[in-house]
Amino acid sequence: MEEIVRVPIPPDEINRLKTSIGDQTERRKAFIFGHGLWSDLDRQKTVDWLDTILRTIRGMTGSDWHGLFVTPNAAGKGKPDQWIVSQGNKALMLYEEAIGIEVAKRGIEHLGTWNMSIQANKYDGVHLDMRGNLVKAMMVLNWLNLLDD
Repeated sequence: MEEIVRVPIPPDEINRLKTSIGDQTERRKAFIFGHGLWSDLDRQKTVDWLDTILRTIRGMTGSDWHGLFVTPNAAGKGKPDQWIVSQGNKALMLYEEAIGIEVAKRGIEHLGTWNMSIQANKYDGVHLDMRGNLVKAMMVLNWLNLLDD
């Protein structure tokens, strides 16, 4: 698991990613890209970030891998007012839709979580409670299970 939360991605973070990927002789790989609010829902920043990571993955694994991009969940009623315009529910919905299109162009599947999380508890207006995170985890596990078919 690598945490890479800025663009341009520093070389040491790319090197850590390469180490995590391993060599091409290992079995088929699956990559789950979780994307939070660090980019302030800037679509171009997200695409630049993703393209850099994909170049690294493809350079090390070729085409024998699968990817799932998970976009952020809905905002809660406790979301601080200063973030409502840039990270509120309308911004999140538009971002999820646009990023879903971009990741599909790159051969990656998309798991949008806005709809499943709009009525969930967000104790601080941003983060899901344990039940909401378990639902996300189950969706990811179901996706991984589909890869074996």
